Amino acid sequence: MRPTELIELWGQMSSGASGPAGLDRRLLDVEAPVSIYACIYWPGGQPGLLVEGVGAVRPSGGRLPKCRGVRLSHEIRRGDPVRTVVRILLEDQRLLEIFAVLAIDLLGVAKAQSSAAEALRQCIDRIAMWQGLFERIPADGLSDEAQRGLFGELWVLRDLFFAALPPFEAVSAWVGPDPANQDFVHRGVAVEVKSSLAKRHSRLSIANEKQLDETPFRELFLAHVRLDDGSAQGETLPGLVRSCRDRLDHDPYAARKFDNSLLEAGYLDVHAQLYADRSWLVSSLRFFKVVGEFPRLTETNLPPGVGDIRYTIIADDLAQYEYEREDVVASLEEKPDGD
Repeated sequence: MRPTELIELWGQMSSGASGPAGLDRRLLDVEAPVSIYACIYWPGGQPGLLVEGVGAVRPSGGRLPKCRGVRLSHEIRRGDPVRTVVRILLEDQRLLEIFAVLAIDLLGVAKAQSSAAEALRQCIDRIAMWQGLFERIPADGLSDEAQRGLFGELWVLRDLFFAALPPFEAVSAWVGPDPANQDFVHRGVAVEVKSSLAKRHSRLSIANEKQLDETPFRELFLAHVRLDDGSAQGETLPGLVRSCRDRLDHDPYAARKFDNSLLEAGYLDVHAQLYADRSWLVSSLRFFKVVGEFPRLTETNLPPGVGDIRYTIIADDLAQYEYEREDVVASLEEKPDGD
């Protein structure tokens, strides 16, 4: 089932006469080890979910987290057998598309488990993850800057990491959505990606004093993706997402991890139409090794008491630190001593 189909189902269920206090429900999948229902909660007619399964499974800390725009409840029903019930009710209709995406994601997590207890446990853990996603994912899609940033990261994933590593290792290296200080980390090699629109002097914004600190890594590279906006020969963000997914067709674990990272990055397939009319052409992709006198601010060269800084560097002034793509690929392929 796709999120749009779930939204349509909720609409059909709520279009009839208002029901009394309680709920109407439709089972979403007969093969999952727990029962997950699409629900309309009355008398308000709000869409939601009901997760029910055999076993007593409690959330970490004893309570489900609070999520923006969503009401959650958890109940252990005594009986033979004991059953766990989780109710999820959407209170903010502006979040309907995000809620539908996460609901289908929850269904996929449940179907992947072999027992009801494990499915319940994974569903509850997944709901806990929603807390951050509801806070982070914008209801009206990514900003222009966030779109460019994600486009650049996916371009480097496809152009560099898929070329150097097996699919699951490549996707696992993408840690930017986590979020981490660098966008990619693999076996002691880190790559920080910066995207900018094509200009004579490309100013790259550095978010903090740890982003260009190479000391935790064997090597640290800065990747600069220069974009021409609106080019007819360019690629859209949804097109780039599809291209990356095509590379993962034969590795379901990598595909799953990639989709999870997209969610954490704020990209929802239901928002794809918002990005479909905008394309970018990558006019250049350059790599710079952060080493020696590379211009940067780190914890070691900041005055005492200074922190949480943001600054810019000019990409065109970094020529002496430039590395060829093939050299970066070789660094990623190299196994550190002891592996």
